[in-house]
Amino acid sequence: MIDGTGKDPLENAVVLVEGQRIVNVGRADRIKIPAGFERIDASGLTVMPGLIDAHIHISGLISGNPLDWVVESGFTQIIRAVRQVESVLDAGVTTVRSAGSRYDIYLKRAIEAGTIVGPTILAAGLGICRTGGHPDLPQDILYVMPEELIRENHPRCMVCDGVEEIRKGVRKLINHGVDHIKIWLSGGDHWEKDRCGDVHFTKQEMETLVNEARMLRFRVMAHVENLRATKLAIEAGVDTIEHADDWEGNPSLDEEACSSIVEKNIILVPTVGCGMRSAEQSGAVTLPKNILDGYKLAAEMGVKFAAGSDTVWESSAPYGKFSVEEIEKMVSVLGFSPMDAIVAATKMAAGASGIADKVGTIEKGKLADIILVEGNPLEDIGILTERENIKSIMKGGKVVR
Repeated sequence: MIDGTGKDPLENAVVLVEGQRIVNVGRADRIKIPAGFERIDASGLTVMPGLIDAHIHISGLISGNPLDWVVESGFTQIIRAVRQVESVLDAGVTTVRSAGSRYDIYLKRAIEAGTIVGPTILAAGLGICRTGGHPDLPQDILYVMPEELIRENHPRCMVCDGVEEIRKGVRKLINHGVDHIKIWLSGGDHWEKDRCGDVHFTKQEMETLVNEARMLRFRVMAHVENLRATKLAIEAGVDTIEHADDWEGNPSLDEEACSSIVEKNIILVPTVGCGMRSAEQSGAVTLPKNILDGYKLAAEMGVKFAAGSDTVWESSAPYGKFSVEEIEKMVSVLGFSPMDAIVAATKMAAGASGIADKVGTIEKGKLADIILVEGNPLEDIGILTERENIKSIMKGGKVVR
């Protein structure tokens, strides 16, 4: 058993589940099994917490073409999104934290009601960006389509400009039923004027967003792709920093930023697989040195890392598979040990999602989100990326596969 805490694995382990929760854990010779418990024989398998993807967009999209985002029927997209959440759960991912989706709140409710099968969803609803921000549509599309149509159909963002629009935007999202607030604080190189090196909101705008979220005890996740944006996010008091890279070759993280991240107990979600996709498209075999150096510095200074895939559309990032490949990338690209990568995808991802008291580890009192894996991922982390190696999935005490 790998319990997700980072402790050494436990041989010949027993996990007792009653109802939705784990009621006891330990060695077989030290656990008394009460009469009436059903036995699930995991001999020869590895028992692990259900995996968590701390950065995913359940968009219903199959294409990265921005025109498709708003022209295609929302009914078609949400039907696809149902299949996407099924695929994520089938890969052994029992919880996801949305990073912006028009449909995540409704999918969450349908899963909770038992209408469809999928992972537990922490919903962000529509993330907040500015006019011309990273997920907004490029100018050439805006010229030929009514802006109202775009705003009403965008699959993952709402546009807010200025302090008062941000204030109202956060309040609307909370009223709509989100679990946390997402903001695109920098660009991300989707088109000419969307440069990753630019900061997209002022200090006052960012502080307003965080303060509004904090008033009702909501967490904030911030997309940042340059050091200035990262430091603004830290200063404003976000809970997680997403990406923290820099594709213009500048230092992505420095000692000052890392020290503040540790001091404020902020968690970093590097989305390595997404970065590798960009690197491979430019002909590189790994991340640029400035980005790798930043992550290495962060790890050395004690920054907490959580696994998040940044899955957005199926053509380049298959749902479920891309989530578990993120764990392998943390080992092969960042140099994490398999155990540290597993902790990033369980305990730390639960912490990033604000639910570390509920899931992420196999411990007494936690929800019984458990997977049984063929082989030992501490010896070969890549076995998690093959669905046939995930032999059984339990979510909230119920075997769902």
